[in-house]
Amino acid sequence: MKAFPLKVVSAVVSLGILLSGCGTSGNSASTSGTAGKTAESGSNKVVDISLWYGISGDLDKDVQKMVKKFNDAHPAIHVTATYQGSYSGGGPEQQKLLAALAAGNPPDLAQIEVNSMGVFANSGKLMDLTDFMKNSSVDKPDNFLDGMLVSTQWNGKYYGVPLNRSVPVLYYNKTLFKKAGIQDPPKTWDELAADTKKLTSGSGDSKVYGYGPLVDWWPWESMAWSSGSEILSKDGKKATFNTPELNHVLTLQQNLVKSGDALVETGDNYWTLMTNDFINGKVAMDLDSIGSAAQVQQGVGSKFEWGTAYLPSDKTLNVPPGGGDMAIMNGIPQDHVKAAETFIEWWTSPKQTLEWSQLTGYLPVQKDAVQDQSYQNFLKKNPQFKTAIDELQYQKAAPASEHLLNVLQYMQQSLQGIFDQGKPVGDQLKKAVDQANSILGG
Repeated sequence: MKAFPLKVVSAVVSLGILLSGCGTSGNSASTSGTAGKTAESGSNKVVDISLWYGISGDLDKDVQKMVKKFNDAHPAIHVTATYQGSYSGGGPEQQKLLAALAAGNPPDLAQIEVNSMGVFANSGKLMDLTDFMKNSSVDKPDNFLDGMLVSTQWNGKYYGVPLNRSVPVLYYNKTLFKKAGIQDPPKTWDELAADTKKLTSGSGDSKVYGYGPLVDWWPWESMAWSSGSEILSKDGKKATFNTPELNHVLTLQQNLVKSGDALVETGDNYWTLMTNDFINGKVAMDLDSIGSAAQVQQGVGSKFEWGTAYLPSDKTLNVPPGGGDMAIMNGIPQDHVKAAETFIEWWTSPKQTLEWSQLTGYLPVQKDAVQDQSYQNFLKKNPQFKTAIDELQYQKAAPASEHLLNVLQYMQQSLQGIFDQGKPVGDQLKKAVDQANSILGG
């Protein structure tokens, strides 16, 4: 789960314009564009469907590994999966998908970032999956972990099924904690600040920073909620996060950066750099996706002991959903719809969701998968992965607004002003709220 650089803000603002008045609805056949084709293989028809996704690096390889396994087991269906650039925060994959939908040549399946579901579902370009899910033996809504489907719904209907799902957690270096005499990870932001100062040591190239803030709107959602603030008003017409409580949480972290106790990474690769800082022992704590757990585990190896914990909170703990969901595009041929549904059921079945989780660190999505004895054994050997499962009970749905992604991008700009440039927190919160209200129509 990663936000995209600010240059996409204008593209995000224009998403509704790009989609309006284009394409068809329903499941009528279409032969144009990049949607898969039905090919002859001997005397049998092979339905070739296309999947666009936006997770890269080792995760890209893991997707391809899973897709190959599906294709090998389903000779009548062939999924062609292609990486289209980052899916997060209005990134290239989402922009390419919007353009393809507007042009009438979309893929059959696509990964939709959890906070983008409102933009796509509200456009009418996604297939309503409600009946499919209710009638599926695999993907009945009750089969999923509690809170897992919060990002897949729009106006009471399901438009997505989980593909890669995560929550943000606190990563901490147990070895450094013991050295500093700290027994447990921080539960509040004030505790995090105190621990950060105790954990900071050394100087120059050998300096260890107590904390690495993730300058990103995703964990910021949790900061807002857990401070007692809300992102939008109940009617969705006003931004409401410019509060003294959220100001305190952000100011506290900004002061750690200014005092040299926290290390901020900037630029397009800020998230990757921050994850590597933890792996290399350069920071003792950071906020990161549970989807990074496998990478951290492999990178740390035996260099030090590490663990994960709930995000810090003040009034109440709430965490946002992260990752992406699979959606089927409206207007593709009926045999492609059936093939896409078969692929979705395969990907989300307990066996496959467990394999995906253990490959990557992303959450298994089905109740039966979590209860599986092999997974329980895995969690005993790898307790860092269990934190996210437990934290799901505190997951909170983002505001149901087609403008949410725009609002979050404005806040991303303000977060960069606060942490990258040291601008006053109050000014930056006001700026983001004013920008958000200019498009919310309140």
